[in-house]
Amino acid sequence: NAPAYCSFEREQNYKAPVSKYAAFAYTSALNHLLADKAHKKRIGDATVVFWAEDAEPGYQDAFSFFVDGSSKDDNEVTNQDLEALMKVIADGNVVNWDNATIEPDNRFYVLALSPNAARISVRFFLRDSFGNMLKNLYAHYQRLEIVSDNRTKFKNIPLWALLRETINQKSTDKTPSPQMAGDTLKAILTGGLYPTTLYMQTQMRIRAEREIPQGRAAIIKAYLLRNAEDKNIKEVLTVELNENTKYQPYVLGRLFSVLEEVQNQASGATSIKDKYFTSACATPSVVFPMILSLADKHLRKLEGGRKVHYAKRIGELMGMITESYPAHHNLHDQGIFQLGYYHQTQKRYEKKNNNKETMEEN
Repeated sequence: NAPAYCSFEREQNYKAPVSKYAAFAYTSALNHLLADKAHKKRIGDATVVFWAEDAEPGYQDAFSFFVDGSSKDDNEVTNQDLEALMKVIADGNVVNWDNATIEPDNRFYVLALSPNAARISVRFFLRDSFGNMLKNLYAHYQRLEIVSDNRTKFKNIPLWALLRETINQKSTDKTPSPQMAGDTLKAILTGGLYPTTLYMQTQMRIRAEREIPQGRAAIIKAYLLRNAEDKNIKEVLTVELNENTKYQPYVLGRLFSVLEEVQNQASGATSIKDKYFTSACATPSVVFPMILSLADKHLRKLEGGRKVHYAKRIGELMGMITESYPAHHNLHDQGIFQLGYYHQTQKRYEKKNNNKETMEEN
């Protein structure tokens, strides 16, 4: 639309001519793919279509289920079945999917198209073997794996559910950032680094809502496992609580969870999480002396075994802190603090559930 884009006095499409047959062929193929609602996805503002080189629809079915984390015919195929099939294909083995033979070496294509003014732009176009894409997808799900908070039905959290964790659910527009959504899908399928925006948007929601559901904890764990350069932090990027590590941001997150529990046992008043969580995560040296002083007052309200139990728990965690409280946590350590809090909190709920089940059995 400007002279700078012209070449040798050729304008518009004449500077990159395409034959009538080629134009007819690719537009017909694209229209066919876009008309297939079962094999078309909406990721952010992008429309994603995908197909196998030999045009076998079984690959599209399998890919759709693996990415969505859902299954056909009201859970006829469970998430466990999908994970097992994904691992078999990722390992380079041939499988049978709905009477179709799935060859890991077959070429597979993923095209993401997004609107651009009055035109369509290519967000990305991926070409690789089906097995390689499934291998990258399987590795992504492995990085996401974290102890459940019993609020999601997915063992492998699908992309659409992850992106939902970055959105304010009270807003009228619940669409995730288009660029972030496309970059995240591309990173998953290629095995590349996750976009920084995915982590930052997750952190923004945690600061605003002071809530860490399973999806957000999974994003933090997966992002740090793949993107963080400090490999020493892997000891805290675990599925469940690591009670042995002395990595300070993680221990402080655990300690905050215990102090919150003490307050709930003592008074049931507004949780310290509502008032102090964000600042404790970012500036521990300012907050922890204050909330530890509050914990002493709350402990005095408890009696007998409960008082001894919580005093011992606090003492054990305090004994694992070998350095002074840092003035600031960087963004990675803030994520590790949040993971420590999440792991410790889920351990607390796990014990409550186990005690409840024991009482019901008796």
